[in-house]
Amino acid sequence: MPELGCSTISFRRLPVAEALVTIRELGFDGIDLGGLPGVCDHIPTPLTGPVDDLVELVRGSGLRTWAINVDPGPLNDPRLDERDLLTAGRGLVELAAELDAAVIVPCGAQQREPFADERTDLDRIARGLRSLGDLAAEHGVRLLVEGLHHFRFCHTADRAAALLERVPAESAGFVFDVSHVVAGGFDEVAFAGDFAERIEHVHLRDAEPGDINLSIGRGRADFAGVVRALRKAGYGGRYVLELETHDVREQERPAAAAAAKDAITALL
Repeated sequence: MPELGCSTISFRRLPVAEALVTIRELGFDGIDLGGLPGVCDHIPTPLTGPVDDLVELVRGSGLRTWAINVDPGPLNDPRLDERDLLTAGRGLVELAAELDAAVIVPCGAQQREPFADERTDLDRIARGLRSLGDLAAEHGVRLLVEGLHHFRFCHTADRAAALLERVPAESAGFVFDVSHVVAGGFDEVAFAGDFAERIEHVHLRDAEPGDINLSIGRGRADFAGVVRALRKAGYGGRYVLELETHDVREQERPAAAAAAKDAITALL
């Protein structure tokens, strides 16, 4: 059976130590460790200091880190030159190597409008991903890109496809976040089939068009259909609950995560 894990972003308001304990108590073995500006600070942004304490904490939790979910900078912003990108990326890649984890990065700035034009921005993102992919490979780390994000530059299926056309599989794999696809108004089951060859990691959260922040079962995402489509395509990767939801109170999050775990485990 495919493995099911939990992102620490699911408990983003807890200190990282408490988030790890909560996830372990829920019976998960694997995590994505979050460090996204404005979302989750379990990995500091920017990552400028020593990471020994964080590595020791995560290793001591008994959880395996499948990926770190981080942002080295807005890849389509012309003000971010390659030197600064690689400087930011190096620390993140080294942290991932310490944790035997992949590195997940976003698909551009937190805006849909291009800095120049669509083609130029896509080319710039692709160059950044290829450079980060080379850096990651030097450290034995796999780079993944969350290639469709409802609030970032690649917010449509067409832009996601155009980005992957520019980025070879050896440079980066693709993270399929079901909630972002649904929120954009795209068919998540068809998307799973269309992008299956590049999908290496799956994030699960429910959504409705325009809203990515719903608990599993409270939106319109067809998780059963997604799992069937990926299984049919031969997907053997992991699934991760990334429950950055806005429809439960903080004290209800462990119970909501447990319910989501049961629902998705039944499908897997």
